[in-house]
Amino acid sequence: MTWSAAGLAAMGGLLVFGGVVGVLLAAACLVVVPRVAGSLETRADRERRDALARQGPALVDLLAATVAAGSAMGAALASVSEAVGEPSSGALHPVRAALDLGADAETAWLVLADDPVLGAVSAAVVRSARTGAPLAAMLARIADDLRRERRIAVEVAAQAAGVRAVVPLAACFLPAFLLLGVVPVVAALATGLLSGS
Repeated sequence: MTWSAAGLAAMGGLLVFGGVVGVLLAAACLVVVPRVAGSLETRADRERRDALARQGPALVDLLAATVAAGSAMGAALASVSEAVGEPSSGALHPVRAALDLGADAETAWLVLADDPVLGAVSAAVVRSARTGAPLAAMLARIADDLRRERRIAVEVAAQAAGVRAVVPLAACFLPAFLLLGVVPVVAALATGLLSGS
């Protein structure tokens, strides 16, 4: 699909501009469009990321509670995955599979090191495995941080929605105000000036 979009953009540039400029524009389209389209986030990826962000604090709280209760990491992950459901359970599946195959915690959690939501959990588990620090306390702090980040993200989205709502209102009310309030006054003044002379 990316290449077809690049091809269409190249053909459009070639047809509209023609000549050397069209050829250069077409070549640029064939290079730039696939790179830009490849870097865009799909709707499914965005929805998955948002769902993970919503589930993140509860997932980390549950993981902290099961670890504090003395569960092994594999059993804790199985319980938490079942409780929170998708997409978090799918994200945790590679970690569970690695632990089931006998990998140590540090190796198993490296899969999620770059994840925007579970990356902090991965780092905490690795740190705990290396230093022996209490994992449950670190996970509780991470859950608080995720909750705070989620609250901030929701507030920013709500403020942005308010700003975006002003544009359609202005586009509707400003012309109506001009037509109903300003134009009749100007027309009455013009009529008065023209009839008085």
